[in-house]
Amino acid sequence: MSLLPEYGDDAFQLLSHYLVKTAESMSNGFSASNPFLSQLIPLAFSSDVILRLILTQSAAHRAVLHQAKIDNVASGHYSKSVKLFRERINDHITGTEVNPLMLAVGALIMCFTETAKGDINGVIFDHLSASTSLLLEALRRQSPTIPKELKDFLVEYYSYTATLSLISIDIDVTSQSLLNPELEELAHQLVLSQYVGSLCGCWLELLLLIPKVFELGRQWRFCDQAEDEELTTSRPMNKLAETFASFASLHCRILRWSPHPSYTIDGALAGRIFQQALLLYLYTSVDSTGHVTGPNYGSLIEATVAESMSLLDQLSPTLRINTSLCWPIAIIGSCLHDKIRHQKLRSRLNTMLSTIGLGNIRQTLKILEHVWSRPSENAGPWCISKVMQDHQIWISFA
Repeated sequence: MSLLPEYGDDAFQLLSHYLVKTAESMSNGFSASNPFLSQLIPLAFSSDVILRLILTQSAAHRAVLHQAKIDNVASGHYSKSVKLFRERINDHITGTEVNPLMLAVGALIMCFTETAKGDINGVIFDHLSASTSLLLEALRRQSPTIPKELKDFLVEYYSYTATLSLISIDIDVTSQSLLNPELEELAHQLVLSQYVGSLCGCWLELLLLIPKVFELGRQWRFCDQAEDEELTTSRPMNKLAETFASFASLHCRILRWSPHPSYTIDGALAGRIFQQALLLYLYTSVDSTGHVTGPNYGSLIEATVAESMSLLDQLSPTLRINTSLCWPIAIIGSCLHDKIRHQKLRSRLNTMLSTIGLGNIRQTLKILEHVWSRPSENAGPWCISKVMQDHQIWISFA
């Protein structure tokens, strides 16, 4: 690192921390190799932007892991990396920066830097938006020259972040989908190839159903609004029939999914936890309010919650694979009504925070604490975005 004096005296320590701790915390350990090392480190030594961003991510993670807050070193690196990244984006816009791949990778690293920090201002959504266009451009222009392992990892990285961030969007405000259709198709190709990754494990197929459940919830609200307004035309009735058909199709696809027998016990458990959380997300989508106490699926929801908690009990909170579980824990937690279960999840998240050291684990618990303080009729997965709005906390569960 003495050859790179512009990165500061602490660069060697930060790089060492990244290699030993941060990369391990970002990867859930599902795949044999860790792409945060095997794919990103070579890029870091060919791009000052990537190296700076990796050092920033390491500094943010080290601060949270050791001190539970962002220190001056992390803040300094963050400011410098954001400035450098903006300069490269401006160069790209003016045509002087000709490598969109490095910028796309940089934008994705910025997403997980916000995850490491535990940012509550929604900055990750800006980085995700930037990564979409940059990654599309890079794949269209450079796809033949991008190694397959790197390409697959970037598609996984993007799809994982986009799908798990969708629940933070208020469905009553916008129908926006964070997952680009072209990149979504590439993710479906990964599913067909039986891809397993360090972010999505074996459950990428389930992640790609999240936007479809989100759209179903939006459609259901349209049907309810049409009924409230006493619209008796054929269009709302046809829409209602389509919505029921979509629900049945999604329900079948989620139930049909199963982890491959060759996967580890812990990996299969994590996949099952995602499956149960996605079922809860689906069941609560058919109530116009998104609550979990309505008459439609109350007993089914409670049975799914019980199964989810049983699966969580079988998976130690100290395992690396927990780094991928903030989304299902948030979904499951939003459906809990008794204090004993609240305390079990609270203890689990605190153990995950002390072991993994990512700031979004702390923020996930804060969101759940706000959900648990609400009446049960105002809880549930579809109320998470409203809780964020009420308390001005904008996070991603990626």
